[in-house]
Amino acid sequence: MLVGGMSLAALIETMFSAPIGRRDAVHNITRALDDFAISPELGPVWHLRYVYESHGSFRVVDMEIATPTGTLSSKDVWLRLPV
Repeated sequence: MLVGGMSLAALIETMFSAPIGRRDAVHNITRALDDFAISPELGPVWHLRYVYESHGSFRVVDMEIATPTGTLSSKDVWLRLPV
């Protein structure tokens, strides 16, 4: 699956359904992003943003990537293992 590619949204959904705490899942996803080839090309400056369940909540429900040219939702970001 990762060789062909998957969306960041699919990775998030998979990790959130794993039998680990959500905080650990978010931490693992964040650390793993450095190991993937990301499409579209983000350039040298980008920032991972966390989307929370509600105002004042610390429960992450999604992630998005902010770049100088705009913000990409997790559904628009594709990850694959580098070849």
